[in-house]
Amino acid sequence: MKKLSVFLIVLITLACDDGNFNIPEFNFSNASIENCGNLVLFKINGTESLVLEINEDNTNNSFFVEIKDNKSFSLSENGNNTVTYRTFDLEPSSNYFCQNIPPTSPLVINQWLGSGNLFVTTVLESENDNDNVIETNLETNTDNDSFPDYIDSDDDNDGILTKNEDSNKDKDPTNDDTDGDGIPDYLDEDDDNDGTLTIYESLTEDDDVDGIPDFLDNDTSTPLAEPRDPLNNIYIKYYLTSFIIESLKLTNEDGNTIQYDSVMFGSKTGTQTITN
Repeated sequence: MKKLSVFLIVLITLACDDGNFNIPEFNFSNASIENCGNLVLFKINGTESLVLEINEDNTNNSFFVEIKDNKSFSLSENGNNTVTYRTFDLEPSSNYFCQNIPPTSPLVINQWLGSGNLFVTTVLESENDNDNVIETNLETNTDNDSFPDYIDSDDDNDGILTKNEDSNKDKDPTNDDTDGDGIPDYLDEDDDNDGTLTIYESLTEDDDVDGIPDFLDNDTSTPLAEPRDPLNNIYIKYYLTSFIIESLKLTNEDGNTIQYDSVMFGSKTGTQTITN
């Protein structure tokens, strides 16, 4: 996460107590963004918090998996989109910001309401089928289906998930080659080289009762009457959403105001599971 950068521009109005009041520190560089509901985002650092409320749908975390290019939201004290800075007498929990009626404890010591412009950008960072195989060539498509290997959960289309073609159980399918033909099982449509495609061999039966299931035993080649049903392809998309507040103006209950040129609220990851 980028280091939080805040530029104090103008201190506009002072109260009558010789101009002394608590100025927000905005020390949130090491605090992560949390969220709840539709849509509350907040950062907590000890007894201080910074909260954004955006009038956007976030059903199933959809807000964080939709591509956005510097989408803007107008922030105001009484509008649909708001920003609030608070300090408390004790550190608040995440649940504090996720209730319609905030609890009476911890006690709010100072509150500043803000206005400004929020800019949100969401980009797709990566896609991965999490099959324990590191794919370096994103164009490789072993089984010539609709999905290149890096997002194909069954790379050779033999009816066995790539992550499960790991006979030695070391969580690395690349070093399992049952028939020794130089092609690892997860890329080999005939794992035991018995002339019958793996998708036509049972994963559980052992015709010659030698302790080796038929699909890995080259002494058995009795095919199934029908190939096993094709598997659903499942992979994950990883997104990154960043939030920047421009021209932030904060006002406390005494009418004191502070203006900031730019506040990097931070960034948050989002994931989306795709099933085909």
